[in-house]
Amino acid sequence: MGKPGPGSPSRAPAAGPTSPATRADAGRRSWTRRRPALRAAAGVYALFTLAALALWLVVGDTPWTALVNLATFWWALPAVGLLLIALVSRDLRALLWLAVPAGLWVWAYGTAFVSASPDLAADLRIASFNTFVHVDGEQHVLDLVAEADPDVLVLQEVFPPRQVVLEQALADVLPHHHVEQSPGVGGVGVWSRHPITDVRLVDEASEVSRTTFVVTLDVAGEPVQVVPAHLISPCPRCGASILERLELEGDVRRAEIGNVLDALADDVPVVLAGDLNSNERSVAYRRLAAADFRDPQREVGEGMGFTWPADRSVPAVLRIDWILVRDLEPVAAWVGEGRGSDHRPVVVDVAFPAQED
Repeated sequence: MGKPGPGSPSRAPAAGPTSPATRADAGRRSWTRRRPALRAAAGVYALFTLAALALWLVVGDTPWTALVNLATFWWALPAVGLLLIALVSRDLRALLWLAVPAGLWVWAYGTAFVSASPDLAADLRIASFNTFVHVDGEQHVLDLVAEADPDVLVLQEVFPPRQVVLEQALADVLPHHHVEQSPGVGGVGVWSRHPITDVRLVDEASEVSRTTFVVTLDVAGEPVQVVPAHLISPCPRCGASILERLELEGDVRRAEIGNVLDALADDVPVVLAGDLNSNERSVAYRRLAAADFRDPQREVGEGMGFTWPADRSVPAVLRIDWILVRDLEPVAAWVGEGRGSDHRPVVVDVAFPAQED
């Protein structure tokens, strides 16, 4: 067969091995596939997260940021799933955008799902429970005591009839108690297995604040301060607009925590327990953390410790009930079953710090 003529098409060269440069270029192209919807969502998500972070750093807890702060766990959580979708889709730009909110969620909440078991024997068990004014009877409280067997029981929304019944029903197991009533909103109380050696009232922060106090317990010769807290609840009648109400509530809770800190002795361990109507992004929580309070649920508990709402048909979605401690070592922490109240109880085991030789 003769050679092809001038007008004949030339034969294509035989395909050879792909060069490293070609493979690298193909790899780069596979990581830059366009996913317009995913990229748009990722970009908006990242910008929203950066704006929230800027507000936290510059402005702090305000009526404008209160709802964003309260729901941080939930609005940041979808970013983790979307990040995996971007990874599978090999969309580099979406992946980088989603790393912002997903990184925030992992940084803020990731350790909550890593359990820790300190090698300590507990010296004290504390249970805290909002007993709920709109439930009849006290059996839900007695069931908690029978199940958790606390050394110290901290209660909220204890109206006078409930106080009388509980004082009688718990006389054998938790014989030492103190309750302070606030007209119309119920009282806070401490029931203890250990003797109460001192009671100090905390200055009321406002006319809508609930009365509270500091009791000092004698725990086998060691003093421990216990504060039953019930910070101001959402207050529909406290302002003409929702922003005014949120601003008042934030200011009052800030003042309430400030008055509690002022009432504490610096050299005595502290347990602060109750319904704080705030979460870990709130100014109340951050102020207590700045005052060296520790969060047993985050250190030794498992999961987020959500406490509200307690209806078993609806999962709890917010953590607004806390037990925080200072100069005590967290040993264990958990949230109890919903029983009667609209809040779940919180239980914490703590130990005294080891004495230095």
